[in-house]
Amino acid sequence: MKYNTASLSDKINENRTLLTFGALFVVFCTAFYAVTRLTPSSFAPLNNYTAAALGFLLHALGMQPTIEGVVLSAGGFSVKIIDECSAIFVFILFISFVLAYPTSLKNKAIGMIFGIPSLFAVNALRLTVVFLAGLWRPDLFEYVHAYLWQTIMIILVFISCLAWLHYVVMVTTRNEPLAFLVRFVAFSSVLFLIWFYLDGAYVSMTGYMTEFLLNCMGYHIHLAPDPNIALYPSTFNLIAFTALILATQRPSIGRKGAKVKALAIGLTLMMLVEVIHRLYQVLADFGVGYALEIMYAAQIGNQYFLPFGLWLAFSYADVFKRAGMRVCPICGEEKVGIVEHIRAKHGAEALEDERVKAVLRGRSHRLRLPGVGIVDYMKGTFEVLLKKRK
Repeated sequence: MKYNTASLSDKINENRTLLTFGALFVVFCTAFYAVTRLTPSSFAPLNNYTAAALGFLLHALGMQPTIEGVVLSAGGFSVKIIDECSAIFVFILFISFVLAYPTSLKNKAIGMIFGIPSLFAVNALRLTVVFLAGLWRPDLFEYVHAYLWQTIMIILVFISCLAWLHYVVMVTTRNEPLAFLVRFVAFSSVLFLIWFYLDGAYVSMTGYMTEFLLNCMGYHIHLAPDPNIALYPSTFNLIAFTALILATQRPSIGRKGAKVKALAIGLTLMMLVEVIHRLYQVLADFGVGYALEIMYAAQIGNQYFLPFGLWLAFSYADVFKRAGMRVCPICGEEKVGIVEHIRAKHGAEALEDERVKAVLRGRSHRLRLPGVGIVDYMKGTFEVLLKKRK
């Protein structure tokens, strides 16, 4: 049996790249999270800046907000900005992704310079909507807060990563940022409405599982959903992950049954982490050492890191695959947008090189070549037809 050594080498290199990215992503997320827990005072100013940004936007809308540290009040309604309101964990996801992705330091710097302020601005807009909902429609506050608190922020950090890849790293991703956002909002909105009727049952189920573990450990207590809580925002990580998987187009998880498998594994894992969170929450109340830290880590990991990280684990290879990557026949470099590369590095006259024409003709069955304009495509097709007639 013969093997294509070049293809095998490419596959090994691709797997090595994916494993390296995954390992670095986990390391960066863990390290940044540890910093936020070990030195919480270092990030306290971020909460103040977030409160100030929210106050500025409310003032621009004609209101007269009062800000006292991280507490903002207006029209008889007030909110307190905590770490999760300041989107610190969203920043961690984005920064970890950019740092772990295999690209140049210049591209990483551009991602940081533009991505972090953009996420901060979008988060301020999110808080403005939540605040106005609480002020004008208190009956809808929990619903708006629950949906915008976690579900939307997860997709926004993904869209930021996708836009960075698309416009800075110049990776032709299979999912366009705007189209993916539309699909995600559509799926998550429907799932959010359905979850109104399932949230209580899910909380009860995880409560029974937690009770069983506590009984095995000698703690005989009963857990029941709080009747005063209509929705548990911490459970909406399930919606975020499910919508991410369903909204993804043409990835490896698009194979028959693969999305179902991804959802089964991901949702089960997040449910187990939720049980761990509730278990150590009870143990923390009993004064068990380190229980509080484990509880908090499980909570934050389940709400932010797992939905995003699991989605990457199931779909990274295809969604961020360099579609349209070509080997330049002149210098041997791999580039997305081979025509632009040849023009910039070898000059426009190099497009007349027979080797270049052969590469372009090899993809002439496509209506539009990745990185090749429609004019270039028509020109190449016309030249091929002329040669055939001759």
